[in-house]
Amino acid sequence: MKTHHQRSFPFDSVDPHGLDIVQTLQEEGFVAYFVGGCVRDLLLGRTPKDFDIATEATPDELSDVFGRRCRIIGRRFRLGHVRAGSNIYEVATFRGTPEEQEADDESGFVVRANTFGTPEEDARSRDFTCNGLFYDPVQHTLIDYVGGMADIERGKIVTIGDARERFIEDPVRLLRAIRFAAKLGLELDAGIVDVGTEVAPLIDQCPTARVSEELFRIFESGHSRPAAALMAELGVFEHLIPELDEVYQEDSERVLAWLDELDGLTKAHGTLPRPSTFCLVAWPVLERCLRDREFSRSDWGTQLFEDIRQVSIRLNIPTRHRHRLRGLLNLHGRMLTPSRRKRSLGNQLRSPSLPLALTVTRLRWRLEQTVEGELEVYERWSQQIHAEGIWAAPFEPRSDEDSDEGRPGSRGRTRTRRPRNRKPKQRSEGAGR
Repeated sequence: MKTHHQRSFPFDSVDPHGLDIVQTLQEEGFVAYFVGGCVRDLLLGRTPKDFDIATEATPDELSDVFGRRCRIIGRRFRLGHVRAGSNIYEVATFRGTPEEQEADDESGFVVRANTFGTPEEDARSRDFTCNGLFYDPVQHTLIDYVGGMADIERGKIVTIGDARERFIEDPVRLLRAIRFAAKLGLELDAGIVDVGTEVAPLIDQCPTARVSEELFRIFESGHSRPAAALMAELGVFEHLIPELDEVYQEDSERVLAWLDELDGLTKAHGTLPRPSTFCLVAWPVLERCLRDREFSRSDWGTQLFEDIRQVSIRLNIPTRHRHRLRGLLNLHGRMLTPSRRKRSLGNQLRSPSLPLALTVTRLRWRLEQTVEGELEVYERWSQQIHAEGIWAAPFEPRSDEDSDEGRPGSRGRTRTRRPRNRKPKQRSEGAGR
């Protein structure tokens, strides 16, 4: 049932470039709204990270309206990236209902979604009611076809339609539900909880890149502790990261306390580099290996490389992340076993793994999961790097290339172009003489 609500938000909370795109489309005779997460965040009093736009204009009509400012992308569902100012905004045509989308007969996963539809059909094709809201920033009107406002007021994450059917269409939605619940401080609806354990094994059948990307988003959110508790409860850990599930079942409080420290780092420093996030999430698993087996401290990384490799291959973790974890383990072990060779110490002081190794040392001491004298090790190394004049902040700032800062619609953020590798010009015979 469609409902309209007059709703105004603070002027500085609505992106002016996104508003300009909506206004331009409406002036051209098309229906156009803000949609999804930005509307949800505005209702929750949060600052939206990006502003997505839905319209009745087709991709070809978007090209006609915005010309060279618009680039059509996508094969599963064609949409436009419209440049405004220094930002890129995602503008999508209203989608048709889920029943009209093509699906694999065996798995039920949606494989193509190029059908266009009405605003109501678009709203009902989305995953959760809190993401199915439209907002007209010109008329200051909130349009609700799916009861999203009521669910937000109740503090619930609710699927649009039958929970089992929506998760069968795309099992990764279960990870999204967990992320939204943890990040927004909402609860999963009983319908999601009831089918969660049934859907969890199906996530492993989805493309690995999508699954690992959603897992990274969970651990990068600054709310990984409540998300981990939900993943363990619904059986996600058991099927996707059984190594971490084993540690969690042994001592859930220790794992949650470690993730709480990760969340604290994220909130203090912003989104961490992904190699660092991977290392910190994997640490409880490897710490258990170090505790259960006898290893030489000076060669922890090499001896645990096989354990790291198996997890990385299954989750499609990039090689550079795995090597950073190997470097962290080796350096941390050597920090606990001081070397008398000055040359070796100098190399360690300039290791790219040093900031992360110092962070792990400090966190282990904070959580009392440490060997005797580890606080002294941390202080000694901290003093040494200051004496050497070496910069070793907890984490290097995350580049645009590794982060979401270049995503369409990100406010005040742009993509950084890489300089082209050009061959140096050949000097003529008489040049410079």
